[in-house]
Amino acid sequence: MLNVSNISKEFKSGLFGRTHTLAVNNVSFSIKAGQTLGLVGMSGSGKSTLGRLALKLIPCDTGRIIFNGIEISHYTMKQMKKLRKEMQILFQNPESSLNPRMTIGKSLEEPYRFHDIGDKEYLDEQIEEQLQFVGLGTELLNRRPYQLSGGQLQRVCIARLLLLRPKLLVLDEPTSMLDVSVQAQVIEVLKNAQKKQGISYLFISHDLDVIKACSDEIAVMYKGRIIEQQTAEDLYKQPKEEYTKQLLDTFLNF
Repeated sequence: MLNVSNISKEFKSGLFGRTHTLAVNNVSFSIKAGQTLGLVGMSGSGKSTLGRLALKLIPCDTGRIIFNGIEISHYTMKQMKKLRKEMQILFQNPESSLNPRMTIGKSLEEPYRFHDIGDKEYLDEQIEEQLQFVGLGTELLNRRPYQLSGGQLQRVCIARLLLLRPKLLVLDEPTSMLDVSVQAQVIEVLKNAQKKQGISYLFISHDLDVIKACSDEIAVMYKGRIIEQQTAEDLYKQPKEEYTKQLLDTFLNF
């Protein structure tokens, strides 16, 4: 579904852009249809930047990105619009994804109308179906984001993405701002959605327990590079890199 080869991204900062930071350095990975690649690493390792590069939300400096058999490395934003509904991202903070002035119903309709999919009757049916799928009722449609809990808001965001029938989702710390009990519910919704729609996930998180529970394989990122990639089980049992061992030790002893 997604094949990323040798992509890099450098950011310039400081006076006249004299400071250069190589956020992603010659990274390659692939994700098969219906599978999950977990991406872990300390803060500043380049995880979120890599996720945005994979979706072409920001351009890469070098490398190739192939999505569903199509090379999109040099696609313009206009060209990407045709694929955007198939390649989506679920952010860490659901409140930042929803317009506080809009009702939940209007927020759910927004991306559907942007991509001009179906008529009003069909949209209403789909909204009701997806809300039910994520464990919410239609009584929320006339409410605004501030009237919902964090867990409810994240499930609204998931429902909104599922309406577009995406093939690839980047999950950028989707449970880190939620209570532990709510995290489990959201993860279950994501797993069920993957089974139902065959979605591929790039799951970014610092929570190794969450990553282990959700991922077919786990990639470890350090200073802009993927230094190790194994199945979740093998990574926990026999980490190859010293940094991975330190990461596991730090998390398990926290």
